Amino acid sequence: LAKIVEASKIPLIGTNRRPDQGGKAQEEESNRVQLLREAVEAGFMYIDLASTTENLSTVVKELHGMGAKVIASYHDFENPLSYIQLEEKYWELIKTESDIIKIIGWANGVVDNIPYLAFNKKHPRNLFFGMGEAGVTSRIMAPLSGALYTYASLEDGKELAPGQVPLSRLREIYRSIDR
Repeated sequence: LAKIVEASKIPLIGTNRRPDQGGKAQEEESNRVQLLREAVEAGFMYIDLASTTENLSTVVKELHGMGAKVIASYHDFENPLSYIQLEEKYWELIKTESDIIKIIGWANGVVDNIPYLAFNKKHPRNLFFGMGEAGVTSRIMAPLSGALYTYASLEDGKELAPGQVPLSRLREIYRSIDR
């Protein structure tokens, strides 16, 4: 972990997700969270905790005490989330006192992106978008609609989630918008 921090010029986000939240972590919950503590000790600035993390609010407080900023995140890999569902999940996660709220749902069609983009505008400096091919629009538009950031893959074929856009393509899109 320290070598990763040393090699990076940008703030790092550490996460260690169970399969039910899109990750590959198979270890027990206490060991999974311990690795995140070690990431903070090594210098990771942000820790992304799944909403399913046991004792989520307690872990958030502990990581804050270690100097980390915490992202509380929720993923629905099957369903588009309505504005009402986003609102309910947002207020549930805000109670954890996390620094950033990230809610990601599926998108079956272009219209499914609208609630995510509207939510970025209503609750800026958090993150909301749709996954899947139909969610690419909200991934790209997230920072332009108020989100703190978005996710991109390092290159084509290295995607970590459905609908991720390669970084080079994302930069190209943003440059074309900025002209």
